[in-house]
Amino acid sequence: MRNFRPNTATFAVISLLLILFTPVPGNAAKQMPPDFSFENDPSEVLAEYPLGTITEQDAFAHHGGPILKEVLPNGNQGWVYKSGEDAGVPSFYVLQFSQDGIVIDVLHKDYRNKIGHSALQYQYLVGKDPMSRTLGPKSDQ
Repeated sequence: MRNFRPNTATFAVISLLLILFTPVPGNAAKQMPPDFSFENDPSEVLAEYPLGTITEQDAFAHHGGPILKEVLPNGNQGWVYKSGEDAGVPSFYVLQFSQDGIVIDVLHKDYRNKIGHSALQYQYLVGKDPMSRTLGPKSDQ
C-alpha cells in the first residue's frame, strides 16, 4: 500500500460513488403523506395529504403500483388502490393527477363508515366546525 498510485479507474469509481450517494436537495425535503391504514383515520390522512407537490413517480414510490389506472370523468388520470383488507375493513382510494402528473386530489371510500370524501374537501374544512368534517360542507343556498 505504500506505493499506491491511483489510476483513472480508481478516480472513476470514486466519482461515481460520490454522485450516487450525494443527496438531492429537492427530494430530501419532500413531505410524504401518511398511509391509509387501520391505525390512521382516513379524515386525518386526507386533511394532511400534501396536494400539488407529489409527482407520479413519488406516488408510485410511496403507494406502490395501483390496482387500476382509469381516466376520471373530468379527464384526469386516476390511480385506484385498496387498503384495510388485512384488518377486515376494506376501503378504496384514488389519486387524481393533473395533466402535469401532480396529485391534485385524493378520493377515499370507507366501507366501515359507508362514506366517501376527498382531500380537497377535508383540507377546506380544516378549522371549520368539527361536525362539518363528518357531514361534509353545507350548501349556502
